[in-house]
Amino acid sequence: MPRFRQAYRAVLVAVACLGGMAAVVLLFPLLRALGENRAQCLRDRVQMAWFRTLLLILGVHVERRGRWNPDAPLWVANHISWLDIVVIGAQAPLTFISKQDVAGWPVFGFLARRTGTLFLRRGDREDTQRLGERMTWLLRQKRTLLLFPEGTSSSGETVLRFHPRLFQPAKRAGVAVQPVALAYRGDAGKIAPFVGEAAFLPHLLRMLGIPRTVAELSFGLAIDSEHLNRDELAHAARQTVVGCLGKGETRRQVA
Repeated sequence: MPRFRQAYRAVLVAVACLGGMAAVVLLFPLLRALGENRAQCLRDRVQMAWFRTLLLILGVHVERRGRWNPDAPLWVANHISWLDIVVIGAQAPLTFISKQDVAGWPVFGFLARRTGTLFLRRGDREDTQRLGERMTWLLRQKRTLLLFPEGTSSSGETVLRFHPRLFQPAKRAGVAVQPVALAYRGDAGKIAPFVGEAAFLPHLLRMLGIPRTVAELSFGLAIDSEHLNRDELAHAARQTVVGCLGKGETRRQVA
C-alpha cells in the first residue's frame, strides 16, 4: 500500500508541476496586459491554488491557530522542511526569501525563480545587501514576505538562533514583524525534517508515502519594529515562535 500511495501521488505531483510550469510560462506573461496590480493579484491566486493542490495531493492537513496581522508584512518562521513553503504559502499571498540552493532544484527551483522568490547567497555580503534593499522596497510597497531567519532547516526539536541582520529591512521600512510557528505531528514529525545533506527527490518520495500529515501552523502577536533594534527584534520574534510551539526555554537557543 505505501508503494502504491507513493506511485499515484508521484504521478499527481508531476501533473501539478506541469500545470505550474504551464502557468508561469504561458499564463503569467499574458497577465501583464491587465496592469501590474491586477496581474500580481491573479498570480498570487494561482500560486496559492497550486500550493493548496500540493497539500491535497500530499495528504497534508493544516491546523491553524491564531490570525496574522495584516499590518505586519514580514513573516518570520522556524524552518523544518521544504514543505514549510507549501504549508505557509497556501495561507496568503507571499513573496519568499530562500537560500540560493533552492534555485537549482528540479522543477521547484524553476517555479521559484519564475514566481519572484528572492534568493540569499550566504556568505556574500554584497548579495545580502542587495537582497536587504529589495526586501525593504517590497515591504514599503506593502508586499508580504516570508523569511526563515534561522538561515537553515532543523529537526524541529528546537528553534535555532534568528539572525538579526535579516530583520534590518523591517527596521528600514518601519513595519511590524509577524512571527509564525510550524510543527509537524505524527509520523511526519520524524520524516518531514529536511536537514543536512538530504537530497530533495528521495525526501519527497518518503513524504509521498505518509498516509496523512498534520501541520500545526500558529500565528503569534505581531512585533512593532519601531522601538527595537534588529537584535532585540530577532530575539523577540524567536521567543514568540518558541512560545507558540510550547517549547519554553527548557530548550536551549542554538547558535
